[in-house]
Amino acid sequence: MDKDNGITFIITVYNKEKFLKNTLNSVLENLVTNSEVIIVDDGSTDNSKKIIKSFIKKFKVPVKFIKQENSGPSKAINNALKFVNYSHIKMVDGDDILAPKISQFMKEEMQKSKLDLLYGNWVWADNYSKYNFDKEIHDVKIFKNAFEKFLISGWGGCSNSMMTYKALFDVGGCDEESFIQDYSIPLRIAGYHFKGKELAPKKIGITKKIICVGPKFQEKRIMGNDAQTLHDLSIVAVNYLQRHPYVCRKLKRKCLKKINGRLWKWEKRKNNLSLFSQKNYDFIKSYLFTDQNLKKLKFKILNAWKGNSNIRILTNNDNCNNILIYVGLDLLGDGIIKVPFLRNIRKNFPNSNITWLAGKGNSVMNGSLKPITFNLIDRIIENAHIGEDWKELFKKPKIDKKYDIIIDTQKRFLTTLILKKLKHEIFISPSCKYYFSDLVPCNKKEPNLIKELLNLSLLFDKNEKEKITDLPLNRKLRASDKNYLKKFKNDKVAICPGASNNFKRWPLERFILVGKYLLSKNISPIFFLGPNEIDFYKDLKVVLPAAGFPIQENKNINYSPDFTMLFAKYCKLGISNDTGCGHLLANAGLPIISLFGPTNYKKFSTLDPTNQNINLSSKVLSNTNNIEDIPVDAVIHSINKILFRKIKNSKKSQRLV
Repeated sequence: MDKDNGITFIITVYNKEKFLKNTLNSVLENLVTNSEVIIVDDGSTDNSKKIIKSFIKKFKVPVKFIKQENSGPSKAINNALKFVNYSHIKMVDGDDILAPKISQFMKEEMQKSKLDLLYGNWVWADNYSKYNFDKEIHDVKIFKNAFEKFLISGWGGCSNSMMTYKALFDVGGCDEESFIQDYSIPLRIAGYHFKGKELAPKKIGITKKIICVGPKFQEKRIMGNDAQTLHDLSIVAVNYLQRHPYVCRKLKRKCLKKINGRLWKWEKRKNNLSLFSQKNYDFIKSYLFTDQNLKKLKFKILNAWKGNSNIRILTNNDNCNNILIYVGLDLLGDGIIKVPFLRNIRKNFPNSNITWLAGKGNSVMNGSLKPITFNLIDRIIENAHIGEDWKELFKKPKIDKKYDIIIDTQKRFLTTLILKKLKHEIFISPSCKYYFSDLVPCNKKEPNLIKELLNLSLLFDKNEKEKITDLPLNRKLRASDKNYLKKFKNDKVAICPGASNNFKRWPLERFILVGKYLLSKNISPIFFLGPNEIDFYKDLKVVLPAAGFPIQENKNINYSPDFTMLFAKYCKLGISNDTGCGHLLANAGLPIISLFGPTNYKKFSTLDPTNQNINLSSKVLSNTNNIEDIPVDAVIHSINKILFRKIKNSKKSQRLV
């Protein structure tokens, strides 16, 4: 870890072609005998890389040029640290101009006072390339309250600082969950000793001498981005407090109060919070009584600033190891609508242990849906008998384990109270309009069941909208299955004509007419028939001999949902009644035309992964509850809309013909 006595200049660059020559020239003037330059291009799309390459020959010291995908200055610096050879580090942004000979001055002062970090002054100027640096001599003093200034007042800066390699190595470099590097480095070094009782404080110095100058008005400057600045200030402080348990209570409370106040003001500005809203009440309570649950606060920060187009959020969820998801009755229909939610939870917590708790009866996740959820759940608890009896409120909880997150997917008041007794860090529940929930989604009144559940998962997501990835399946189509599909050389449309109740079934003869229309357009209808629709097969095969029936016409194929999804992935579109089969087609990634009679299409419509779904409701089309009143022409028109006009990325995820 010992490095040779000298200076390593780390220059981070992203689209700085207008300023880069001045920056590199100022570094040239600051080079000393024992020095090196490490330049990290953070995925520039302008001429920055060309300028860097032309300058490399001018440096008469070793130069390392690193290129990375755009990930932010924090990751750029951490990448550069792997190649550092000298004892002191001077960081330079791609638009800074260093004061002449300032690096030698800083290093000498640091060595004289045995400093780990020297914090200086900097300015932004209009005509910054002609800035006259102050030649006056300024003393270097010990920065006595450095830690408090960095933690509470939000002081930051790297271009105006120099630090030893050892100090930066000891603290683990930059916090990579922060896009901006300026806050984490000074805070981590000044507060290093709060990580363990045996650690000695780092020595911090301060000078009024101007270290560097930058352009006053720069388009898209990170430090000029309020959202990015406030987010990174908050996330760096929370991450620091999580990893440094010996910070004094008074300072910790002061810091958390500052973050909660910042969140409160931002939410009021962003969402125009009502004085009497639950969120406003929650912020007031957290501010006044200083909620010290850092995991919860971290997700509040995430939800406050995500969705802002000018911000990069790099937060990870690695410290949430154990998650409990509670469901009441876990039957097939209930389970299918929870699959998109479960997929999003797993996407956000890829390394966590997820426990699925069925409070009443057996779990469908351990039965017919196991083939499509096997890699989403780590443990299933069935017949738990939790949340059934009011007496549970006065008894010791049946589960003693503490969970980082408990997600209650049901809305029964008593069950929610019983679940809240389980040990947890964060509790999420839509019950009583989210009154008991530690985090609340923006849309509390979402009518669609799938979207309501997805909103719960999005509380832990960097994105405001779900980005459902392809659902991996345990099985693959066999050679015989693929050969079967090869018979249908044209585009294919998946059709689910069945339903659990007759009032949810569009007449079979209507599906036959749709099948004939598809064949007339050289499109193959592929029918998915469940065990209750076996009688349909003979009738359909007679009138539609060119149609496909993969489950009935393949040996050793059963009614397992993963087979339906495997075959559906080869189709361009799905047509279904309001039934579980339609949800399976949607989970396979198809746009869906769903047919509704008396049931509420807003509530029960499927996942919309392609943003092309069309819901046809007899209530809307004919003002009746009779699904038979959906005309064939409406279905055909919808097919044409999706397949032939290729409508993509429509602003409305739900459309009615």
